[in-house]
Amino acid sequence: MEERWKKKRPVIEKIERAGFKKENGAWKKCFLLLGGEFRLEVEIAGHKTAYKVIDTAFEEEYIGYKVGEGEFVLRLKEEIEHILNDLMETAYEDVWFANEQANRIAGRIKETYNDVPQFLFKNDKETGVFRNPDNEKWYGIIIDHKRNEKEKETLLNVKLDKKMVTALLDRAGYEPAYHMNKTYWISIVLDGTLEDDEIMERISQSHAFTETSAKGWVIPSKPDIYDVARGFRDNDTIIWHRKANFQKGDRVFIYVSAPIQQVRFQCVVTEIDLAQKTMELRKVKEYKDEFTIEVLKKYGLKAVRGARHVPRELERLLMEGMEDE
Repeated sequence: MEERWKKKRPVIEKIERAGFKKENGAWKKCFLLLGGEFRLEVEIAGHKTAYKVIDTAFEEEYIGYKVGEGEFVLRLKEEIEHILNDLMETAYEDVWFANEQANRIAGRIKETYNDVPQFLFKNDKETGVFRNPDNEKWYGIIIDHKRNEKEKETLLNVKLDKKMVTALLDRAGYEPAYHMNKTYWISIVLDGTLEDDEIMERISQSHAFTETSAKGWVIPSKPDIYDVARGFRDNDTIIWHRKANFQKGDRVFIYVSAPIQQVRFQCVVTEIDLAQKTMELRKVKEYKDEFTIEVLKKYGLKAVRGARHVPRELERLLMEGMEDE
């Protein structure tokens, strides 16, 4: 199986909505390439996804794009990648772990903090680490543990107050921390003993240990999905999804992604709606071309894929509204 599909699983309802038809036990769809000169045939059978490129003039499989070079091959590859990436985004779900509860928790962590598990160990592709991108501190580790030669369990390690660790060890579903400091860390057994909501509460408590006192955030905005400038032209406030620990009064800088790639707005959080997981942002300042991606990288902000704190020196410049030479 190609590497791109190993951590993905097709969702049948979404596959159907994407136009796939079931034939002989597999879901199939064709996509035209380069105006119909070629055809991309995608087949999904169970959890396995396969595809091939057909030269429509000869109705034969074309593999030259895998080894060829030049503008023609580049265009063909770009169209293939665009189709496959869009398919993965719209019709597949993430499958990081073999354990279903581990996958549900990982999905909720992604929804809440915009963090995904990182597989940091070269010879261990099953242990996923969750860490705060602002400071790289760990707040969760999902790991498999062999109880004996026949039994294996999946654990989630979280960091808690030591008094809470002691109290929780008397409850079913909790064990002394595996491979971590047992004073401040504890293992949660992901076997359904504990409800997902309770586990997410422990995640929240663990994540709090990684949070900084900074109140300046930067968030990404995709111009092809939402026109922030237009939103602020109609009103001085907009409603935004709240996927991190934003608080009322926090300063938020909106980064408009490609093709613009600049911080364009400075805002302040005026209201928080916990039930709807949203916040109200009031525009404080609009920038022109001062804070391009090159300037952001210069001051330590190399990527804006999700909500994160702003490096202090960059925040100072953003508050001033101009870059020091």
